[in-house]
Amino acid sequence: MDGNYLDRDMALLTCMDPRIQLTHSTRSLTGSAFVLRNAGGRLTDDVMRGLIICTRVIDLKEVGILRHTDCRLSSFTNEELADKTGLAMDYMPFSDLAASVVADVSYLRSCGLFGGDTVIWGGIYDVESRTTEVLLLE
Repeated sequence: MDGNYLDRDMALLTCMDPRIQLTHSTRSLTGSAFVLRNAGGRLTDDVMRGLIICTRVIDLKEVGILRHTDCRLSSFTNEELADKTGLAMDYMPFSDLAASVVADVSYLRSCGLFGGDTVIWGGIYDVESRTTEVLLLE
């Protein structure tokens, strides 16, 4: 990542995988970010609730979606996860990492729940090199 792009207060959605070390992936972000984590860093109803509170109540002006390489959720289908867990539900797996980031960022930008002054971006954290590639900037 370059410049001071991530020096601002923001909300960040990322995966629950402990290999994502925010001090490596986003420089000085850890002290100024509201971090939401779940399996795959996916947009769920609860994440949307958190992002709306962050932007409308706490008045944050930036939302980031940060997925990572070697994510287990990209290795399975819903059917395979249902077999492994014994529970049939939408686990929100994905096969194309970059496409999943683009789709979720596009949804956030077009859903009408965030003001025009909210910067929404997406990126991919490489767990091997501990670097982040920003895919979509405002």
